[in-house]
Amino acid sequence: MAQTLAPADASAPASAPSLSRYAGLLGAVLLVAFLAAFPHVVTSSYYVHLVIVIAIYAILILGLDIVVGYTGQVSLGHAGLFGGGAYAAAVLFLHFKLGLWWGILAGIGVTSAFGVLLAVPALRVTGPYLAMVTLAFGTIIQIFINELTPLTNGPLGITLPPARVLDFSLLGMQAPWGAAGRKLEFYYLTCAALLATIVVVNRVVRSPFGRAFEALRDSPIACDCMGVSVYRYKVYAFVISAALAGLAGALFAWSERYVAPNSYGFELTVLFLLAVTMGGRKSRAGPIIGAAIIVMMPNVLADIELVRIMAGIIAAAALVVGAMAFLRRRENRFALLVPIGLCLAFFPATLALQSVTDFRLTVFGLMILFVVYYLPDGIVGFVREVIPALRPAHTAEGKSLHAEGAALSAQSGGAGADPLLTVEQALMQFGGLKALAGVDLTVRPGTIHGLIGPNGSGKSTMMNVLTGIYKPTAGSVTLARAGGAKRLDGRTPSEIAASGVARTFQNVQLFREMTALENVLVGLHHSFRGNLFDAILGTPRRRREEREQRARAMAILDFVGLGPLAQVEARNLPYGKQRLLEIGRALALDPVLLLLDEPAAGLTAPDIAELTAIIRKIRDAGITVILIEHHMDVVMGLCDRVSVLDFGHKIAEGSARAVQEDPKVIEAYLGSPVADEETAHA
Repeated sequence: MAQTLAPADASAPASAPSLSRYAGLLGAVLLVAFLAAFPHVVTSSYYVHLVIVIAIYAILILGLDIVVGYTGQVSLGHAGLFGGGAYAAAVLFLHFKLGLWWGILAGIGVTSAFGVLLAVPALRVTGPYLAMVTLAFGTIIQIFINELTPLTNGPLGITLPPARVLDFSLLGMQAPWGAAGRKLEFYYLTCAALLATIVVVNRVVRSPFGRAFEALRDSPIACDCMGVSVYRYKVYAFVISAALAGLAGALFAWSERYVAPNSYGFELTVLFLLAVTMGGRKSRAGPIIGAAIIVMMPNVLADIELVRIMAGIIAAAALVVGAMAFLRRRENRFALLVPIGLCLAFFPATLALQSVTDFRLTVFGLMILFVVYYLPDGIVGFVREVIPALRPAHTAEGKSLHAEGAALSAQSGGAGADPLLTVEQALMQFGGLKALAGVDLTVRPGTIHGLIGPNGSGKSTMMNVLTGIYKPTAGSVTLARAGGAKRLDGRTPSEIAASGVARTFQNVQLFREMTALENVLVGLHHSFRGNLFDAILGTPRRRREEREQRARAMAILDFVGLGPLAQVEARNLPYGKQRLLEIGRALALDPVLLLLDEPAAGLTAPDIAELTAIIRKIRDAGITVILIEHHMDVVMGLCDRVSVLDFGHKIAEGSARAVQEDPKVIEAYLGSPVADEETAHA
C-alpha cells in the first residue's frame, strides 16, 4: 500500500536550457565530419596514421576516465592492459593465422579478464597504494610478455601483415572502392570504433551504473549504505575500462604491424595519465583532446622552431589573460601570477635550447604539475568554468522534470505491534575498549525511538553495527519482515540496505559533485532492473525506468522541500538543505527503518522546525525511526521512547519524560540542576 505524501504531477521548475546539449550534438557532428573528410583533404599517409593513433589512444583514455574520473581510482596498469590487448591479437596471428577481427575479440576478452584481476586490489586499497599495485601489475605483464618467448616471441616482438578489414576475396570479388579505398579501410574501422566507444561510454556514465561509479568515488560508505555495492561496481568499472584498453591494444597492434615488450612501459602510463588530466575528466571531449596532445607533442618537440612559435603564442595568451584578470579585478588575479610567469619564462627558455627532444619526459612532467595545480579539471573543465553554459546538463531524459507518484511507501504495523528491530547483547570491542558492552535494544514499528547519551557513549557505534559498517564482536541484530525475522549482524551494508534499513550520517556524506536529483536517484538504485547491456544498448526498458525513477526522485525532493533545487550540485547547497537531502536520499530506499544520526546538528531554529515536521511526516507514513540527537527539545518533541547509553552501557529506557527525570540520566548526561546551581554560585 502506498501513501502519497507529495502531490502527484507537482511540477518542478524546468531546468534552464543548457548550451551543452547543443554543443555536445554539434561536437559529435563535427567530429564525424572531420574523421570522414580528413583522409580526402590531407592525403599524406603520415598524418592519416597520426589520426589513427589518436583515435586508438582516445578509446583507451575514454575507458581510463571511467576508473580515474568517475570512480576516483588511480590506475597505473593501463599501459600493461594496452600491451595485453596488442599481444592477444598478435599471438593469435602468429600461432593460428587469425586476422584482425579475431584479434579484436581476443584483445577485449583477455583484458576484460585482467580487469577482474586488477579490480581485486582496488577492493581493498585506494589512493597511492592502489597506484603502486596497478603499476606492479603493468610491470608484471611486461615481464611476462618478455620472458614467455615460445608464446610471445620474447624481445624480438611479433610482426603483422597489413590488416584486412573486409576480405572480398572470399566472395571472389574485388573491393568495390579499389586499391586506394582499401588503404583507408583500417582508418575508417578505427574511427568507427572510436565513435562506438564514445556512444557506449556516454550511455554507461549517464545510466545508474555511471551514478554508482560517481557515488563510490565521493563516499564509499554512503554508497554501500544506499544498497550500491562498492565491490561490485569497482569490478564493473575496471572490467569496462580494461575491455576498452584491450580494444585499443588490438587496433594498435594491427596499426603498427609490430608489437614488442618495451613499447608498453612506464612512459606510456605517464602519457595516458597526462591525457586524462590535461584533457579533462568526466567528459567525452577531454580524452580526445588529451590523446591528440600526447600523440602530437613528440612531433612538436622534435622541431625546435615549432616549439618556439608555440611558446610565443602561449606567452602572448598568458599576457592577455593576466591583463584581463587585473583589469576586471578578478578575485584570483594574484594567484594567476605564478602560471602567467611560468608561461612567459617558457619562451626565452626555448630560445636558449637547441633541442627539446631529450627533455621530453621532463616537459610531460611539468605539464602534469601545471595541470594539477592550475587546471585540475583539465582543458574541458577550464572551458566549462569560463563558459558556464557549456557545463553538462544533468537531466538525461527530457528537458523538464516533474514529480509523479508517491514519495514514500506507507509501512504496515502500529506502535503496539511486535518489535521491528531487536538487538540482543550487542558487544563491539576495539582491542581493550568496549564501545558497546552487551546492549539490548527493542524498537517498535511506527515509532520514533531516541538514542541519547554523552559523547563517546556508543551511539554512533550502535548505528554502525545496525547498518553493517561494524560487525559486532558478539550479540545479534534481528529485523522483523513480512517473510519472517532476518538476522542483520554479519551482513554487508549493501545487503542491510536492501533489507529495508536506511541511514544518515553524523557528518554529512553526500555525493558532492552530483545534483540533488542524482543523489536521490542513487538511493533509488534498487528500483532499476536493467543490466549493463541495457545501459550500453540504450534499450526502451532503460529509458522507461530512467523517466519513472526521475519522476519518483522529484516527488521525494518535493517531500523534503528541495524540489526547486533538484539540479543544484550537492556541494553548493546550504548546510541545512544538505541535511534534508541526505534524509531524502535515505527515503529513496523505501526503508522500514530509518536511522538519523544527529540530523539537527549545526542547524538554525527555522531549519530544526522544518526538520521535525519532516520527521513527523515520515513517522506518519509508518516508517520507524531511530533518532540520535543532542538537542533535547527535539528528542522530547519527537520521540515515543528513548534509550540512554553511557560508556557502552544502556543505563535507562522509557518515555522521553521518564528518561529526562531519571537520576542516572541526569548524572551521566543531562546534568544535575542542583550541581549546576552550585557551580554557578561558586
